Amino acid sequence: MVLLFDPSDMEHALRNVGPHPIRNGLEAFTYYRNKERADIFKGVGGLLTVHGEDWFKFRSMANPILMQPRTIQQYVGPMDTVANDLIKNMEYFAEENENNEMPENFINELYKWSLESIGTVALNKRLDCLNMNLEKGLETQKFISSVIRANELMYYLEFFVPIWKVVSTPHWKEFVQNLNVVTETAHKYIDKALAEKIPEDVPEHKLSILHRLVKVDQKFATAMVTDMLAAGVDTTGKTLGAALYFLARNPEKQARLRKEAMQNLPVKNSPVTNEVLSKSPYLKAVIKETTRLSPIGIANMRQTVKDLVLGGYRIPKNTEAVTFHLVSSLTNGFKEPEKFIPERFLRTTSDEYSAKNAHPFATLPFGFGARSCIGKRLANLELEVALIKISRNFELSWPYEDMKFDFKLIYGIAGPLKLKVQPLQP
Repeated sequence: MVLLFDPSDMEHALRNVGPHPIRNGLEAFTYYRNKERADIFKGVGGLLTVHGEDWFKFRSMANPILMQPRTIQQYVGPMDTVANDLIKNMEYFAEENENNEMPENFINELYKWSLESIGTVALNKRLDCLNMNLEKGLETQKFISSVIRANELMYYLEFFVPIWKVVSTPHWKEFVQNLNVVTETAHKYIDKALAEKIPEDVPEHKLSILHRLVKVDQKFATAMVTDMLAAGVDTTGKTLGAALYFLARNPEKQARLRKEAMQNLPVKNSPVTNEVLSKSPYLKAVIKETTRLSPIGIANMRQTVKDLVLGGYRIPKNTEAVTFHLVSSLTNGFKEPEKFIPERFLRTTSDEYSAKNAHPFATLPFGFGARSCIGKRLANLELEVALIKISRNFELSWPYEDMKFDFKLIYGIAGPLKLKVQPLQP
């Protein structure tokens, strides 16, 4: 394995991975899918567990459905509805607290928003994650908790001595238990959605992602939607949490975003549309700056498919090349890189702060090339809709010391997200 910190070396490595990029790792997860629960996945473990021509075949099935902008844009309406529910819950929390603060476990509310959003587009149905009237211990909350814990456990299984390969350790047993909850719950939702009769005259673009994938391959559709539901919880949830924190800590940036939001959403409950988002460059810049400072994945890994020269050294074929973007994004041409300055990513910015001055491979929050994150367009759309609604409805502040960030498979905020929230006038 070779660790890369120079963006030029990263670019060279990522551009020379061949037509079927090999991304090893996630051995515990792969073993679970292919061996532990072969009864469920039946040899089709999804995009995360395959390589080579098998990966290319599955990715080719999913790309037209998940990577085309026109396809993704149709989900703005459903995501706006989910964002409205999050707004209502934030209003409730603010009213319940004399300091207008969000509760210590507010990040869990963002996990629920994320799962609800992805469930709406993947299954074309609401999971009621954000329904405050339902009793605690809801099935979706157990699903969320199991996803979070499974990711934490995968960190220990992947990055420490893999004793689990020899003996069934406590971490491995707990990992399997949590993934069983995730798998069985997701499959329950999938089976229920597939059992519902869809009228034959429903146009293709109105179908859920699940029903569109099923037309291609049912086994792959089941694995893919299971991954979407699980992978969409703490990844997008933590990114939204980081964005809200950065905005609360930088009132002048928040004010600029709010001004843009007010221009595009005349009243607080104005619906978000594709036209609104197309006229919101600062909103998109806020997300780019958030993922530069707090990418959920701190690095990308690819196996070299031929000998390469990296950093002046000959790196042989079949070496694991790890590109550390969390490090490179804090250097390499970004002026005052530790500061939250969304203006870097505006096309109109031409001074020393412009991201054009940085190496184009310095920050790659969704990876690069054929094996980049297949959910990046959906994730960005979720974030755009939620952020513009929150900035239009609330003024955020942060009366505490700086937030801590850490990494346990997923990088992001590591402390209570006790934002102070002041509702705005209509």
